[in-house]
Amino acid sequence: MSYSILSLEKTAMKSKEVSNFELFYDLIFAYAISRITSVLHIINSERIPVLDVAEFLMMMLVFWTIWTYQTVFANRFYHTNLSHVVFLVFNMFWVVVLSQSINTNFEQTHATFAGATSVLFMSLAVQYLIQAKRNKSQEVRHLCIQLGSLLISIAVIGVLTMIQWGNYGLRFSIYAITIFMAAFVPIGMKKTLRHFPTHFDHLTERYSLFTIILFGESIISVAGTIDSLNVHVDSLLFFIIIALLFSIYILTYDLGINRHLTTAGLVLIHAHYFIFVGIELITASLELFINRELTQTYFSWLLIIGLFCFLVSESVVLFVYGQKGRRSSSNVFFILAGFFVLLGISANLKIEASMIYGLIALSILFLCYLWWRVLLRGQRY
Repeated sequence: MSYSILSLEKTAMKSKEVSNFELFYDLIFAYAISRITSVLHIINSERIPVLDVAEFLMMMLVFWTIWTYQTVFANRFYHTNLSHVVFLVFNMFWVVVLSQSINTNFEQTHATFAGATSVLFMSLAVQYLIQAKRNKSQEVRHLCIQLGSLLISIAVIGVLTMIQWGNYGLRFSIYAITIFMAAFVPIGMKKTLRHFPTHFDHLTERYSLFTIILFGESIISVAGTIDSLNVHVDSLLFFIIIALLFSIYILTYDLGINRHLTTAGLVLIHAHYFIFVGIELITASLELFINRELTQTYFSWLLIIGLFCFLVSESVVLFVYGQKGRRSSSNVFFILAGFFVLLGISANLKIEASMIYGLIALSILFLCYLWWRVLLRGQRY
């Protein structure tokens, strides 16, 4: 089947809806990410050790990669039938196993962690190979065989790293490389993927719904800072900051993105890894600073890195997939540059923590207004 025929078929299809099983699947990953974020709460001398931050980023990449492969597969092939539901439920159980193997001593649970990821990658590979056998389109068969072969290779290498050979550092390095391959090799398959584009409206909805769940986890973190007998202004400002960041995300999704494009969605997919990381770093830094567990300097850098990941990724998504008239790289650059200068000054002033939170909230409020007024052209619902 040619690309033009596939395009005509996609045009004729109704918008693909997110199924209840997909939403159920997402909840398991939300639990997993809450477990991963606990690594950031291990404090040493009012800092998060660099190794713990690296483990956090690595584990986020593992879970994001697995979730993304299942999400993109469902986007292209999922129908509510017995075989797809069985695979989805089977994978959910192994995500739970994977979540429970998260430990501050990564070496201690590597066998379980690597074994669970190998099972999940193999399950995804089987799903793709089944589609290759069922589908009559040469382009689709080629894509499924490529992805299936990649996932089988990664699953096998993952199993090999479980065996006690060589030192752990070498085995972990090999495991990490295979995860990077799983995450980023599809970028090199852009030409093949162009022949079988995603249901972009469904893809954007899946990523937005999962992002909303992560913002929900952030609100739970806000609740953890509230003492029912003494509600402090810091908690209120924490809540306002999260609400403003959510507003930026949802305004971009609702008013900025053209969800009817014909695209593989690779930029949207990979930008969301950094959006997810950004949300978790922002939440952890704010929560820990409220509890007086971080130095002001370390808090400032952690918050700025988190906001950088979140806002730059949002800007990239808006620029690549923005509706006509909303793509202005110069506007994005000047707005973000001004914001980070203002944020850096606010976060490093030698004043009380509550004042710092207030200035950060005002900075983000101003950014939210500019984001809507300049980048989204002041469009209303």
